[in-house]
Amino acid sequence: LGNFEHEPNVDAVRWLASEIMPRVIARLPGAMLHVVGYAGDKVLHGMASEHVVIHGHVPDIEPVLQEMRIALAPLRYGAGVKGKINMAMSHGVPVVSTAIGAEGMGLVDGRDVLIADTAERFADAIVSLYDDEKLWVELSDSGLANICRHFSPEVARSQLERMLAPIAASARHQLSR
Repeated sequence: LGNFEHEPNVDAVRWLASEIMPRVIARLPGAMLHVVGYAGDKVLHGMASEHVVIHGHVPDIEPVLQEMRIALAPLRYGAGVKGKINMAMSHGVPVVSTAIGAEGMGLVDGRDVLIADTAERFADAIVSLYDDEKLWVELSDSGLANICRHFSPEVARSQLERMLAPIAASARHQLSR
């Protein structure tokens, strides 16, 4: 999942299609990579193959998320909270990511996501998660719990109230004069 006008996402798909997926296909011959998100006409040109489907923009992401078995975030650079990871986890889809993809999100390798930073280890993580139902369920459940702990509406409300409390106190003080 991603906006492919954002270069870190393009780099991630290139790396995934050229170096990671061949390793996965060697062990899971029927595996398919589905790339979903806005991309200009030429951004992902040449990346589609027998095992890589470029969908482009889809009007409703829900059906895609319901069909996903594993979400991949092989980001090698970038910063901030990764919406693609939160989106997948909020739908119970386990995630394999790089450390860059997982940074700043309170994610723990092996509990909330699988983290791997080389093509070989990323492929190993995909295959392991694909083959191990117990691990899949644990990561699915932990990912949902992580979303509740860090990114739920209740957490956002609490943070917003905490940030606005000094402003509200100052306004009350101004009014009481």
